[in-house]
Amino acid sequence: MAENFYCEYCGTKNSSIAGLVNLSCSKSPTKKHVLYEGTEKSQYACKHCGTKNSSIAGLVSLSCSKSPTKKHVPAR
Repeated sequence: MAENFYCEYCGTKNSSIAGLVNLSCSKSPTKKHVLYEGTEKSQYACKHCGTKNSSIAGLVSLSCSKSPTKKHVPAR
């Protein structure tokens, strides 16, 4: 099974780290994708409130009242 790499801010998936981090990301403060350093999971939880979603993209697209940025942040 091939390993996938995800952006922490938008959930974009890529088969290589270089392929991911060299692309732009509209949701990242640096405007580049930032590698999510956790493992692939069946459910991703927000580190601020515990809300779960089956994808990083689904999780980070929702608002979080407990996060300083008001967006969910995937826990590692």
